[in-house]
Amino acid sequence: MRTKLILLSVLLASCSDFSMPSGTLLAPYKMDIRQGNYITPEMREKLKLGMPRSQVHYVLGTPMISDAFHGNRWDYVYSLEHHGEIVEKQHLTLYFDGDNLVKIDDGKTVETAPVVAPPTIVPPVVAKQAVEPEAPKPPEHKPVAKADPEADVLKSVQGWAAAWSAKNARGYLAAYAAEFKPDGMSRAAWEKQRLDRIGKPKVIEVALSDINVSMEDDDHATVSFTQGYRSDNYRDRVEKTLQLVNQSGRWLIAGEHVGKAVKAKAKAQANEPAGASAQPLNASQQAVQDAVKRWADAWSARDTDKYLASYGAAFKPKEMSKAAWEAQRKERIGKAHSIAVKVSELQIKLHDGSHASATFMQDYRSDSYKDSARKTLLLEKTGDVWFIVAEQAAK
Repeated sequence: MRTKLILLSVLLASCSDFSMPSGTLLAPYKMDIRQGNYITPEMREKLKLGMPRSQVHYVLGTPMISDAFHGNRWDYVYSLEHHGEIVEKQHLTLYFDGDNLVKIDDGKTVETAPVVAPPTIVPPVVAKQAVEPEAPKPPEHKPVAKADPEADVLKSVQGWAAAWSAKNARGYLAAYAAEFKPDGMSRAAWEKQRLDRIGKPKVIEVALSDINVSMEDDDHATVSFTQGYRSDNYRDRVEKTLQLVNQSGRWLIAGEHVGKAVKAKAKAQANEPAGASAQPLNASQQAVQDAVKRWADAWSARDTDKYLASYGAAFKPKEMSKAAWEAQRKERIGKAHSIAVKVSELQIKLHDGSHASATFMQDYRSDSYKDSARKTLLLEKTGDVWFIVAEQAAK
């Protein structure tokens, strides 16, 4: 026992003499911290002056800083912290005039869209006791191209149908003007009825086709179309007419009229001789038709890259994010061993130089599923290319 105690004392003494080399400390591990939007050279190269906000957002994503009081400025800020020290910084500031990008400042270079100065009027010099000179001619101003309001009216109607399909009752009711008067009931009773009918079904699909926009003046428009409605317990297909009024830049529904069911119209069209209403396409209509054909061909070829490239940056899927929708489309197209998409009865309507709609019958067949649907695509021209920015389908 005594021997054990001696050995234990020796061991304790040796431990007390152990010490770490001077200046040696165990430092905690610090991970790299990345904050903000990292802009790659490829992303920066795609950024061009004149691009609309939707395309800038598609290229760079949501800005790190977006001030509600300075809506014309977006800031993309990025920093990399390594071992507690900032080793990399980026700060890209974008300025907009309305919807268009007019200035790019990355801290090194500044790109600015050229500003056209107004013409300078020089007053004539009148000599004393001279004959009265001719009045100076007013400066010539080139006419400024005004945007066709038909496109704004069409977007409002499409938004109304999209809110209905998404079962967004508040968004649906917000599409109606304060002066809208329902038939046969008070406004309060009608709103209660709509909330109840939109809230009860589990699924609602509203598809518009054969859309026709007629401008009565700058603040009033009439839109007629065929409306296909389907829910889990009811479906119909009717002709509908909406009267819209422009209030503070928003087109709202002030009147609504439901016409006859579409069956009678379809029967009358079936009795017409084939090709009776066919007319040659102009260059813009042909370009839209080619865009629809490329979209259908890419789908049939199961080429997901070309298929997704047919959709523009402004396209917003229903009830999911753009990324989730793209992942879903890739999965569904990839699973099928064969796909055939046939487009028939194609009708193209140009709303202005950069907006068009294409309505057609779509026959889809794969190795495990097939269906037929009436579909309408809303297309927007960017540069020389037409992209899909909205789509509606009805069985």
